[in-house]
Amino acid sequence: MISIEEAQQILKENQPPPRITDVCLSVAHGCCLAEDIFAPEPSPRYTNSAMDGYAVRWSDVQVTTKNAPVSLQIIGESMAGVPFEGNVGSGETTQISTGAMMPHGADTVVRVEDTDGSDEEVRILAVRKQGQDVRHAGEEFQAGTKLLKKGTVLRSRELALLGAVGSYTVSIFNPPKVSLLITGTELTGLHEKEIKPHQIRDSNSIMLASAVKEAGGVLLETVTIQDNLESTIQAITKSLNNKADIILCSGGVSVGRHDHVKNAAEAAGFKQLFWRIRQKPGKPLFACLNGRTLLFGLPGNPVSAYMCFSNYVKPILATFQGFPTCKNCLTAVVEEEIANHDKRTNFIRVIINKIPKKIPSIKKTATQGSHMLSSIVHADGYIILQPGEVLTPDNLVKVFLF
Repeated sequence: MISIEEAQQILKENQPPPRITDVCLSVAHGCCLAEDIFAPEPSPRYTNSAMDGYAVRWSDVQVTTKNAPVSLQIIGESMAGVPFEGNVGSGETTQISTGAMMPHGADTVVRVEDTDGSDEEVRILAVRKQGQDVRHAGEEFQAGTKLLKKGTVLRSRELALLGAVGSYTVSIFNPPKVSLLITGTELTGLHEKEIKPHQIRDSNSIMLASAVKEAGGVLLETVTIQDNLESTIQAITKSLNNKADIILCSGGVSVGRHDHVKNAAEAAGFKQLFWRIRQKPGKPLFACLNGRTLLFGLPGNPVSAYMCFSNYVKPILATFQGFPTCKNCLTAVVEEEIANHDKRTNFIRVIINKIPKKIPSIKKTATQGSHMLSSIVHADGYIILQPGEVLTPDNLVKVFLF
């Protein structure tokens, strides 16, 4: 058996590079940028008005006071999308709408509420400074400015910025494609109401399929396999031909006569990376590689499968998508003694108690068995305890959140 740290390092060294593709903005939400984005044009693209009012020359209105208004001749209008094509000369002005292009010759906007007049002439009652209420071309950023850096997750705000500058296509990290293979002759399907005394209801398929989706992966297929070598080889080979980035096998990785995943993977051309980790639960975790496809043989016990997925597979799925590989975690204080008297490193499932203005505290769940789903359902996360390690009340510990 190898250590948790050794297993993580082996996976880091052998993970295939992510796939990168160009997509339009309409389908890029939630994806991670695979390159830096530079502005193809300035913002604003052109000098425009920040208010509804009149575009004027400062030289005409700078002497304006409330008691001595300046009268200007209205020679046209600049609307948003319909600019005024002429030139504003001395003693002239144009009506202007918010966002409309500033006409040639004008350098200042006077708000409607600071004027009165008719359709032909307007009186300027007040003006504060030259250039007021004018948005200058490029004042937000110039062409060539870095707008978004590689690794940025594209949400509504980022997509709006890209759309505003005409970057309608972006390079993103492709969500990883995952095939899920569930082994076990004893399992019954999700829709089978009748169950024999020697059978077990399948919970791993729905758990792992949902976990893959929660982690941002694309589920290609979920296949149930009987415990025989040939069927397992065929299923793994099919997933490989479907160009899955990751194949997840549930069960069949221990040392029993009917555990075929290891042999089937090798027959399908996979090279073993490791098998068995000095951990509890999830000791028989198996990992192998064929080209750019990783195969994980997860234990059949639901809790063991989920813990292995959380600690090993989920970070790999994140890396494929360009996300940080560090797990979501927090520091908490221990409420009661938690000890590991085992010879293997333990994943202890814990409940977090969040107290306002205080460090969160934890206690372990009442059940910890690898076959007890309630141990993960009622937990908020897990801590990692080395063999012989004992945590006493008030000790601080890192908690990895589910």
